[in-house]
Parts: sequence; C-alpha cells; structure tokens
Amino acid sequence: MVNALLTTAARHSPSMIRRYGGHGGGPSAAEHFAKKTIDLIMLSLDQPSLADIQALCLLVIHEWGSRNAVRAYVYLGQAARMAQMYRIVHTHPHQSDPDQFLQDESFRRTLWLIYILDCFLTSSPGRHPALSSHDVNDVSLPCIDVNFSFGSPVFVRTLNGAVPSVAPEGSLLAEVGEFGHIVLATKAWRNVVEMLTTTTLDTFSEEQCLGLEQDIEAIRQSLPMHFADKPNQINLHITMGSGYTYAMIHSLLNCGSIFLNRRRILQLVTDEKFSLDSWRVTSHSHIQAVDRIFAASHSIIHSLLALEHGADKDSILCFPIFMLFSAFTAGSTVAYLRLKGLAPTTVTESAANIVRDSLRMCSDGVESWPLIVPWQRHLSVMSKVLRDVNVASRDLEPGEDSKGRQNGSPSIKDDITSQPDTNPDAMDYDQVVTQVPIHSRVEGRESEPPAPRRPGVTTINGGSAGALTPATGSPPPAPGPALKADSPAGSSTSLAGVPAVAQSGPDVDMTAMELCIAFERQLLELDDLAAFMGGGVAPS
Repeated sequence: MVNALLTTAARHSPSMIRRYGGHGGGPSAAEHFAKKTIDLIMLSLDQPSLADIQALCLLVIHEWGSRNAVRAYVYLGQAARMAQMYRIVHTHPHQSDPDQFLQDESFRRTLWLIYILDCFLTSSPGRHPALSSHDVNDVSLPCIDVNFSFGSPVFVRTLNGAVPSVAPEGSLLAEVGEFGHIVLATKAWRNVVEMLTTTTLDTFSEEQCLGLEQDIEAIRQSLPMHFADKPNQINLHITMGSGYTYAMIHSLLNCGSIFLNRRRILQLVTDEKFSLDSWRVTSHSHIQAVDRIFAASHSIIHSLLALEHGADKDSILCFPIFMLFSAFTAGSTVAYLRLKGLAPTTVTESAANIVRDSLRMCSDGVESWPLIVPWQRHLSVMSKVLRDVNVASRDLEPGEDSKGRQNGSPSIKDDITSQPDTNPDAMDYDQVVTQVPIHSRVEGRESEPPAPRRPGVTTINGGSAGALTPATGSPPPAPGPALKADSPAGSSTSLAGVPAVAQSGPDVDMTAMELCIAFERQLLELDDLAAFMGGGVAPS
C-alpha cells in the first residue's frame, strides 16, 4: 500500500520527480513505484488484503492516467474479483462493535471506489462492467467522515435508496456522507453516458433526457446546504480541506448536464433542415440548452480556478483525471457553440475565457497525465480557430452588413479560415493522413487500438500510448504535446521537460465550419468518451 501511495504522490512532488523521474518527469517517477506495487500485489493473490485491493485501485488510476487503457481495465477487473473474495471471508452482518464497523466501512468505501472507476472505464460500447448490480445493490453508501473517523456505527441507505438488509428492523438511517455524494453523482453521470452510448439520431428521446435531467437535479437538491452550488462556496471548502470533494461532486453533475444539453443540440443541428435562421426563431427550450451549458461550464472552470488559487505553492498541482475531462468538455463544447453560431454574441468574451482557461488546465495536466495529450491537442486547435473568428469579427467595418456582424457564424459560406499552424509537430487535425502498415500498428506498443477513422478527419481520441508492463521495465519518456505556436499555453517543451523533437508535418488549415462538422461527428461516434478511457475499443 505504501508503494501505491508513493505512485500517486510522485506526480505531485518535485523532489520525487527529480530523484525517480529522470527525463520522463512525473509519469516516470510514478511508474518507478508502480512496478513495486504490482509485484507485491501479485504475491498475495491467494489471500488478498484490503490494503492490496486499495493499492490496486490506485494502480488502476495510475495506468489510466498513463494512457494504458487495457492494463487499467484489466487491473480494475482484478480489483473487483479480489474484493469479492475478501467480502466472503471478512464481512460480518452485525456492525455494532466500533472496530468491526471501521473494518466494514473501509471495505464498503473501497468497493464504492471500484464502482466509480468501473463507471469511468466502461464508458464505451464493448467495455463490460467489472461489478454487477448484485454486487452493490445492498451495500450501504459511505457514511459521513466524522462517523467513520470516530468509529461511530451507523446505517446508511443503499444506492437505490433502500434500507440495507444488515440493518436491524426499525433502525434509523444516518445521512449520506461526503464520499457517498460523489458515488451518487457518479451514478447520475454514468446514466447519462448510458443514454449517449445506446441511442442514435433515430432513437433519441427527449423524454429520456428530461428524466435524466430530473435525476441530476434531484441529487443537487438532496445535497446538504454546505455542498450546494453557490457562489464562492468552494472557497470555504478549500479552507476546511474539502475543496476537492465539493469540486468533484459538481464536476460530475455539471459534466452530465453538458452531455445532456449538447446531445439535444446535436439532434437539431444534424437535421437536414437545420439553419441558423431557424435556430434563432425556435422555441425557448433550445436557448435554455445553451444557457445551461454555459452555466455548467462556468461552474466547472470556476471550481478548478479556485483549487488552483488555494493550492500549495511548493507542490505540483495535479488535478484528478475526471476534473480535467470536465474542463475539456466545458471548453470544447463552449468553443463549438461559439464557432457554430449557436451562442449569442453577448457571451463572446465569456466563451473565450472558458476556452482559454480549460486549454491552460489541460496543457498543465499533460505534465502529470499523458492521457490528457490528445484532449489538449484537440482543444488547442478549437481555441486557435475561435480566436481567429473573434479577431475577424472585431475587425469588421462599421458599415458591414449587421446581420453578418451579429452572426460571426462559421456556418456561412464566406467563412474565415484559420491561419496556418506554424508548429512543426503533427496534430490530430492534420488533413493529410500518413499511411501506416497494419502489421506495424498491431506489433507496436499501443495499449488499445483506436477505432478506425476516416481519412482527413480530426479526432479527439489519439492512439493509445502503451508502455512496458511494470514487471518488465520502465516506460520511455512520454512524447511532448503538440501545442499550437500561438496558443496561450503554447510551449516548446515536452511534458517531460525535454525539448520536443521537430517533425515535419502538414499545416493545419481548417475553417470553423469544417471544425464544427468534424466535432459533431466525433461526438456522435463517442470519440470523446473513448479518449476519456484512454483509447478506442478494438474492432471485433
């Protein structure tokens, strides 16, 4: 367990990175301890302890963030099986004894961590959950931290709101704890993802969206007053040490809200009869969808900015992966709405700030999580095209047609093309595709091959950057992110701090309309969810 904790801490600690990371930076320092962790876990498979299961969960997060998609998924399944074996031997029906309550509550919290990781890493068709509903239906949600810290035995409701079967008849249920609210928010987010992965343009249901929206709102309403989403509320939580808990809860709920409203908009804009003129005269509900996306995006970015401001200046800020994904979702969606001409011109500055901050956070995130690299590349292109559109809109003469000035729309024929990319590193947006032999991709070190893409199409989901298994060797220095030369967070160094090697590649020259069309196709193909997990699902 100690090595697993060091695996997590190595991404935050400058001294550990200097000593163990070498040219590979934080990810290599973490890998140093990950190798020791997995070796020790494998020695205790016959009698897994709770510490072994918890260590494996931390290792899942490490491999996931290192963009080793298959390995993270396999380790997650192993953690679930170890938890099932542990439960058979160590759990007891009665928990009136404080020591027994602490042991049982520790196991329940570990099981809920596996549940959360399971929701994240099975967010695409082809990934089967490691836990079944039977494994968690009768398990109490985590209690409040005070009861857990002081060993005060309590009974808490289950995920479905029922009384756990181990509770004596007539027992009073205690309130759901801080970690329990994260579990509930994760379930709501995962239900939205389930809708995205099981519906098509033909089977989309507004009634289903309304039901999911009501579920999210019900969780918001059920939160204690101190966890309500209020202005500057997070600053108080940061002072009390619960800032990340508060931010995680609302990142999950706001990301789910963005998913829902973005899917509604996609249903409209992909219709053959869609036009910007018809959009402007449509019902108030369409405008509400845009407003909700902006509100959720602003809340996500504001929370992460507050955490940045309150962070320890002597350590490296390393946001949890999902928080960075929610920031990427916010920035990319806001940029799309602005480029598509669906957002009102009054939010131009607000949209630019959200995109700028989300890009900077993703750019900083690649220093710790190689998983973030394709998200950052994708967002940097959207940011660049958005800046070009905004500059061109400001440069319009006063005598220009007012309608064209109001639109600033990328969907009109006389669109403004983006400036050529001066960065020599190849981007996921390159319009010329280099043909790679199939056998070289199969025999390479990719953890999980991405789904086949059509030539000349931009993609959120880059190829999975696999590494040697912890038992066989340490990973090579991670490749640097290909940043735009004029990006706000642009840099000539790689994520490992080593100068990036210049590579010849075609310039990126996309119109905003082309970018929006590609983004819509990617969302309908669940490309962002595949990138979130660390790689596309291998074709059968």
